[in-house]
Amino acid sequence: MKKASLILLFIALGLTSCKKDALDVSFNSNLSATSDEVVVNDGTRVATSPYSTTYELDLKNTDTQDYLDRLKDVSLSDVKFYFNGLAALAGNQVPTNLSITINNQITFEFANFTYDGVAQGDPIMITDTAKIKQVAELLLQNKKVTIDVNGAIPDTAAHHFFIKMMAKAHITAKAL
Repeated sequence: MKKASLILLFIALGLTSCKKDALDVSFNSNLSATSDEVVVNDGTRVATSPYSTTYELDLKNTDTQDYLDRLKDVSLSDVKFYFNGLAALAGNQVPTNLSITINNQITFEFANFTYDGVAQGDPIMITDTAKIKQVAELLLQNKKVTIDVNGAIPDTAAHHFFIKMMAKAHITAKAL
């Protein structure tokens, strides 16, 4: 009888000490989105050609699809933009402006931006943690965000490229 009482006591203590958060799952997921092809200076041949592209980063992927209706928190890290397929520019050292806007609300501005490293595959790193947190909150609320990229290529040659956003997401959701 004494053993049975001890077992019941341990069970009762175990049940009362369970936290609701213990029923949550946390996992990491790599998010990425790529723009449609950006075409610059295709026949115009001006010294500096503006470009603009809009595309979406969707939270839904094979890691997250089962948890989209159960999300509790999303955080982002290692946010990068790549200009895939951009050839070396004659004017790659010429400063120009570049802006990346998320949901017409959060803007990352790059004044005096040069394309020298980007044309060789280097990423544009997003380091403003407060704005990254805002983007994560938008993803949590809307499950996707709209990305607007606006810039100018300081070169008279024609260029065709894609702009890819990549981020690491840490997700907390209610267990299935």
